[in-house]
Amino acid sequence: MAAEMSEGRTEVTYGMRLEQAIADLERCGGVEVERRPPAPDLTPQRLELLADPDQVCERIAAEWGVGLPDVLRPYHFAADAYHAAWAATDGSVHGEFFLRNIYDCLVGRPHPALGEVNLPPGDRSVLATLKIFDEAPFAGEGAVAGLRMPPKGGEPQIWFYVTTRTMLHRLHLDYSTYLETLLVTKGAFGWQYLFADVDLSAPRHHDTAENLTAMLEVFPRSFPGHDYEPLRARLRERLG
Repeated sequence: MAAEMSEGRTEVTYGMRLEQAIADLERCGGVEVERRPPAPDLTPQRLELLADPDQVCERIAAEWGVGLPDVLRPYHFAADAYHAAWAATDGSVHGEFFLRNIYDCLVGRPHPALGEVNLPPGDRSVLATLKIFDEAPFAGEGAVAGLRMPPKGGEPQIWFYVTTRTMLHRLHLDYSTYLETLLVTKGAFGWQYLFADVDLSAPRHHDTAENLTAMLEVFPRSFPGHDYEPLRARLRERLG
Protein backbone atom coordinates (compact mmCIF):
# COMPACT_ATOMS: atom_id res chain seq x y z
CA MET A 1 0.00 0.00 0.00
CA ALA A 2 1.35 3.40 -0.95
CA ALA A 3 2.41 5.71 1.85
CA GLU A 4 4.22 8.98 1.50
CA MET A 5 7.28 9.75 3.60
CA SER A 6 7.64 13.12 5.31
CA GLU A 7 10.60 13.94 7.56
CA GLY A 8 11.21 10.25 8.19
CA ARG A 9 7.58 9.50 9.10
CA THR A 10 5.02 7.44 7.21
CA GLU A 11 1.81 9.28 6.35
CA VAL A 12 -1.24 7.25 7.29
CA THR A 13 -3.49 7.16 4.23
CA TYR A 14 -7.21 6.44 4.13
CA GLY A 15 -6.45 3.14 2.42
CA MET A 16 -4.27 2.16 5.37
CA ARG A 17 -7.06 3.13 7.77
CA LEU A 18 -9.51 0.94 5.83
CA GLU A 19 -7.07 -1.97 6.00
CA GLN A 20 -6.83 -1.41 9.76
CA ALA A 21 -10.62 -1.39 10.11
CA ILE A 22 -10.86 -4.72 8.31
CA ALA A 23 -7.98 -6.16 10.36
CA ASP A 24 -9.77 -5.07 13.55
CA LEU A 25 -12.84 -7.02 12.43
CA GLU A 26 -10.72 -10.07 11.62
CA ARG A 27 -9.13 -9.99 15.09
CA CYS A 28 -12.47 -9.54 16.83
CA GLY A 29 -13.69 -12.73 18.49
CA GLY A 30 -17.01 -14.09 17.28
CA VAL A 31 -16.94 -12.35 13.90
CA GLU A 32 -16.50 -14.04 10.52
CA VAL A 33 -15.05 -11.84 7.78
CA GLU A 34 -14.96 -12.37 4.03
CA ARG A 35 -12.95 -9.91 2.02
CA ARG A 36 -11.65 -9.22 -1.43
CA PRO A 37 -8.20 -7.63 -1.27
CA PRO A 38 -7.61 -4.27 -2.97
CA ALA A 39 -6.68 -4.66 -6.63
CA PRO A 40 -4.92 -1.64 -8.13
CA ASP A 41 -5.02 -1.23 -11.88
CA LEU A 42 -1.45 -1.87 -13.04
CA THR A 43 -1.62 0.21 -16.23
CA PRO A 44 1.36 2.55 -15.67
CA GLN A 45 -0.38 5.74 -16.80
CA ARG A 46 -3.51 4.96 -14.82
CA LEU A 47 -1.60 3.95 -11.68
CA GLU A 48 0.43 7.16 -11.88
CA LEU A 49 -2.78 9.20 -12.13
CA LEU A 50 -4.51 7.42 -9.27
CA ALA A 51 -1.50 7.75 -6.99
CA ASP A 52 -1.49 11.55 -7.33
CA PRO A 53 -4.46 13.27 -5.62
CA ASP A 54 -3.72 16.54 -7.44
CA GLN A 55 -4.07 14.87 -10.84
CA VAL A 56 -7.22 13.10 -9.72
CA CYS A 57 -8.74 16.41 -8.63
CA GLU A 58 -7.74 18.06 -11.92
CA ARG A 59 -9.31 15.28 -14.00
CA ILE A 60 -12.53 15.32 -11.99
CA ALA A 61 -12.71 19.11 -12.25
CA ALA A 62 -12.18 18.91 -16.01
CA GLU A 63 -14.92 16.28 -16.37
CA TRP A 64 -17.50 17.80 -14.02
CA GLY A 65 -16.55 21.44 -13.70
CA VAL A 66 -16.39 20.83 -9.96
CA GLY A 67 -13.15 20.83 -7.99
CA LEU A 68 -12.98 18.41 -5.06
CA PRO A 69 -9.49 18.83 -3.58
CA ASP A 70 -10.61 19.45 -0.01
CA VAL A 71 -12.91 16.43 -0.10
CA LEU A 72 -10.59 14.07 -1.92
CA ARG A 73 -7.11 14.65 -0.63
CA PRO A 74 -7.38 12.99 2.81
CA TYR A 75 -9.52 10.13 1.48
CA HIS A 76 -7.87 9.27 -1.81
CA PHE A 77 -6.67 5.70 -2.36
CA ALA A 78 -5.15 4.13 -5.45
CA ALA A 79 -6.78 0.68 -5.20
CA ASP A 80 -9.88 0.08 -7.31
CA ALA A 81 -11.92 -0.83 -4.24
CA TYR A 82 -11.87 -2.15 -0.69
CA HIS A 83 -14.32 -4.84 0.35
CA ALA A 84 -15.35 -6.67 3.51
CA ALA A 85 -18.49 -8.66 4.33
CA TRP A 86 -18.80 -9.77 7.94
CA ALA A 87 -21.22 -11.25 10.45
CA ALA A 88 -21.22 -12.07 14.16
CA THR A 89 -21.29 -15.84 14.63
CA ASP A 90 -24.33 -15.47 16.91
CA GLY A 91 -26.20 -13.68 14.11
CA SER A 92 -26.67 -10.49 16.14
CA VAL A 93 -25.04 -8.01 13.76
CA HIS A 94 -23.64 -8.05 10.24
CA GLY A 95 -22.47 -5.71 7.52
CA GLU A 96 -20.65 -5.16 4.27
CA PHE A 97 -18.97 -2.41 2.31
CA PHE A 98 -17.50 -2.26 -1.18
CA LEU A 99 -15.88 1.16 -1.35
CA ARG A 100 -14.78 2.22 -4.81
CA ASN A 101 -12.03 4.59 -5.85
CA ILE A 102 -13.65 7.98 -6.44
CA TYR A 103 -11.79 8.50 -9.72
CA ASP A 104 -13.39 5.32 -11.09
CA CYS A 105 -16.70 6.41 -9.60
CA LEU A 106 -16.75 9.77 -11.40
CA VAL A 107 -14.47 9.46 -14.43
CA GLY A 108 -12.80 6.11 -15.03
CA ARG A 109 -15.31 3.25 -14.91
CA PRO A 110 -18.59 4.54 -13.52
CA HIS A 111 -21.28 2.20 -12.28
CA PRO A 112 -24.13 1.60 -14.79
CA ALA A 113 -27.01 4.02 -14.30
CA LEU A 114 -29.72 2.74 -11.96
CA GLY A 115 -33.43 2.79 -12.75
CA GLU A 116 -36.56 2.01 -10.75
CA VAL A 117 -40.04 2.41 -12.26
CA ASN A 118 -41.72 2.29 -8.84
CA LEU A 119 -40.06 5.48 -7.61
CA PRO A 120 -41.69 8.89 -8.10
CA PRO A 121 -40.46 10.71 -11.25
CA GLY A 122 -38.27 13.11 -9.28
CA ASP A 123 -36.56 10.26 -7.44
CA ARG A 124 -36.08 8.34 -10.69
CA SER A 125 -34.27 11.36 -12.12
CA VAL A 126 -31.97 11.53 -9.10
CA LEU A 127 -31.30 7.78 -9.12
CA ALA A 128 -30.28 7.80 -12.78
CA THR A 129 -27.60 10.44 -12.11
CA LEU A 130 -25.99 8.85 -9.05
CA LYS A 131 -22.32 7.89 -9.21
CA ILE A 132 -22.10 4.79 -7.01
CA PHE A 133 -19.10 4.69 -4.67
CA ASP A 134 -20.20 2.21 -1.98
CA GLU A 135 -22.46 -0.83 -2.05
CA ALA A 136 -23.23 -4.16 -0.44
CA PRO A 137 -23.25 -6.43 -3.49
CA PHE A 138 -22.78 -9.87 -1.95
CA ALA A 139 -24.45 -10.07 1.45
CA GLY A 140 -26.79 -7.10 1.65
CA GLU A 141 -30.14 -5.92 0.32
CA GLY A 142 -28.87 -4.32 -2.84
CA ALA A 143 -27.96 -1.12 -0.99
CA VAL A 144 -25.85 1.51 -2.76
CA ALA A 145 -24.56 4.95 -1.88
CA GLY A 146 -23.92 7.47 -4.62
CA LEU A 147 -22.68 10.96 -5.30
CA ARG A 148 -24.91 13.42 -7.10
CA MET A 149 -22.81 16.11 -8.72
CA PRO A 150 -24.55 19.52 -8.75
CA PRO A 151 -24.81 20.84 -12.33
CA LYS A 152 -23.62 24.30 -11.30
CA GLY A 153 -20.95 23.30 -8.81
CA GLY A 154 -21.03 23.14 -5.04
CA GLU A 155 -20.81 20.28 -2.55
CA PRO A 156 -21.77 16.87 -3.99
CA GLN A 157 -24.88 15.31 -2.48
CA ILE A 158 -24.86 11.81 -0.96
CA TRP A 159 -27.87 9.56 -1.66
CA PHE A 160 -28.68 6.06 -0.40
CA TYR A 161 -30.81 3.56 -2.32
CA VAL A 162 -32.00 0.07 -1.33
CA THR A 163 -33.22 -1.89 -4.33
CA THR A 164 -35.19 -4.50 -2.39
CA ARG A 165 -37.14 -1.81 -0.54
CA THR A 166 -37.47 0.69 -3.41
CA MET A 167 -36.36 3.54 -1.16
CA LEU A 168 -34.16 6.51 -2.02
CA HIS A 169 -32.91 8.91 0.65
CA ARG A 170 -30.64 11.93 0.64
CA LEU A 171 -28.16 11.57 3.49
CA HIS A 172 -27.35 14.46 5.79
CA LEU A 173 -23.59 14.13 5.50
CA ASP A 174 -20.81 14.85 3.05
CA TYR A 175 -18.36 12.49 1.36
CA SER A 176 -15.66 12.81 3.99
CA THR A 177 -18.13 12.22 6.85
CA TYR A 178 -19.45 9.16 5.02
CA LEU A 179 -15.97 7.68 4.79
CA GLU A 180 -15.14 8.50 8.40
CA THR A 181 -18.40 6.92 9.60
CA LEU A 182 -17.70 3.84 7.50
CA LEU A 183 -14.55 3.29 9.54
CA VAL A 184 -16.57 3.50 12.77
CA THR A 185 -19.51 1.30 11.71
CA LYS A 186 -17.44 -1.11 9.58
CA GLY A 187 -20.35 -1.02 7.12
CA ALA A 188 -22.96 -2.41 9.54
CA PHE A 189 -26.11 -2.86 7.47
CA GLY A 190 -28.35 0.18 7.59
CA TRP A 191 -25.91 2.60 9.19
CA GLN A 192 -26.69 5.12 6.46
CA TYR A 193 -30.27 5.43 7.80
CA LEU A 194 -28.80 7.18 10.84
CA PHE A 195 -28.20 10.14 8.53
CA ALA A 196 -31.57 10.04 6.73
CA ASP A 197 -35.08 11.24 7.56
CA VAL A 198 -36.33 7.75 8.42
CA ASP A 199 -38.57 6.36 11.17
CA LEU A 200 -36.66 3.25 12.21
CA SER A 201 -39.50 2.21 14.52
CA ALA A 202 -41.64 1.41 11.46
CA PRO A 203 -42.21 -2.34 10.90
CA ARG A 204 -40.42 -2.31 7.53
CA HIS A 205 -37.23 -1.19 9.32
CA HIS A 206 -37.41 -3.73 12.14
CA ASP A 207 -34.38 -5.78 11.02
CA THR A 208 -32.33 -2.65 10.34
CA ALA A 209 -33.14 -1.19 13.76
CA GLU A 210 -32.18 -4.48 15.44
CA ASN A 211 -28.89 -4.63 13.54
CA LEU A 212 -27.97 -1.04 14.44
CA THR A 213 -28.99 -1.51 18.06
CA ALA A 214 -26.79 -4.60 18.32
CA MET A 215 -23.91 -2.85 16.58
CA LEU A 216 -24.05 0.06 19.02
CA GLU A 217 -24.09 -2.33 21.96
CA VAL A 218 -21.19 -4.51 20.78
CA PHE A 219 -18.85 -2.17 18.92
CA PRO A 220 -18.03 0.25 21.78
CA ARG A 221 -16.61 -2.72 23.69
CA SER A 222 -14.90 -4.30 20.70
CA PHE A 223 -13.47 -1.08 19.24
CA PRO A 224 -13.03 1.34 22.18
CA GLY A 225 -10.92 3.73 20.11
CA HIS A 226 -14.06 5.14 18.46
CA ASP A 227 -16.77 7.37 19.92
CA TYR A 228 -20.16 5.76 19.30
CA GLU A 229 -22.29 8.17 21.32
CA PRO A 230 -23.15 10.45 18.34
CA LEU A 231 -24.47 7.40 16.47
CA ARG A 232 -26.41 6.24 19.53
CA ALA A 233 -28.05 9.67 19.68
CA ARG A 234 -29.02 9.45 16.01
CA LEU A 235 -30.49 5.99 16.54
CA ARG A 236 -32.56 7.19 19.50
CA GLU A 237 -33.91 10.06 17.39
CA ARG A 238 -34.99 7.70 14.60
CA LEU A 239 -36.53 5.18 16.94
CA GLY A 240 -38.61 7.94 18.55
